[in-house]
Amino acid sequence: MDSLGTSALPARPASEWAQVLGGVLEGPDTVVEFACTLEAGASGGISFLANPSYRRAWGLSAASVVLAGQDAEPPAEYRGSVLRVANPYAAWATVLESGQRHVAWALVRPAGVDPSAVLAPGVQLAEDVVIGPRSVLNPGVVVYPGTVIGADCILHANVVLGSDGFGFVPPHTGSAGWTKIPHLGRVRIGDGVELGSGTCVDRAVVGETVIGNGSKLDNMCQIGHNVRIGAHCVLAGQVGVAGSTVLEDYVVVGGQAGIAGHITIGRGARIGAQSGVAKSLAPGAEVLGSPAVDARDFRRFFAAQKSGRD
Repeated sequence: MDSLGTSALPARPASEWAQVLGGVLEGPDTVVEFACTLEAGASGGISFLANPSYRRAWGLSAASVVLAGQDAEPPAEYRGSVLRVANPYAAWATVLESGQRHVAWALVRPAGVDPSAVLAPGVQLAEDVVIGPRSVLNPGVVVYPGTVIGADCILHANVVLGSDGFGFVPPHTGSAGWTKIPHLGRVRIGDGVELGSGTCVDRAVVGETVIGNGSKLDNMCQIGHNVRIGAHCVLAGQVGVAGSTVLEDYVVVGGQAGIAGHITIGRGARIGAQSGVAKSLAPGAEVLGSPAVDARDFRRFFAAQKSGRD
């Protein structure tokens, strides 16, 4: 399994899931052993399709079972089974709920914490966390279950790693309100990472939310579920990155910039302060403004506006 996009579930035949979800199984009755993203699918995995824009990923997926709507037509390339349900997103929440587990908060230093790691007063850790050599956790840091922190990291006051991401199924038949999407994944922090005070990194729905080696995040950054930040990226204060977005290595983001979900920011791209990025950026791109545009275009437009006022 690909740890970036999969999380274990209690083994259960797809036919049983069809009964539980009130759906119809089309294809082999495979035993489902883990939940996965479409991209990370493999034999034994179950995923879902609620947005037609992911149809291409469905065609490439090796997941054994995909939850899909009544009228969704599977791509010809897909070789697995389709479990047709009334609401794939709500069904996905039910599947994920079966994989939830309780991990207690530690009352003493957990076994997975390296002896050289420094834990300030007021640090709260789950029992199963892993923290590498020489990492420093300052007062008020909270590290939720499953989180892995590398060597030589610095977590400033009140950093939170591994709380649930912001995922809810909209009100639908049988639900008067928003239904919470269970989060089975974890957070993985690489070596030499520094996280500023108040920064929050959400656990993945399935798999991992990742911050790569050497990356530096300023105070009060918000990193959504299943985000992958590459090596040696720099994010200034109050940057927000929405779920499932990828920042490749050496990306630089100015303060208060917002980055939409499910896009890719190419290696070495630079995003100006307070920019709003809604689409993928090529490697080396430089953008400003909201909506973000090429920095050269932004400067020309700004100069023309200023000239017109003068």
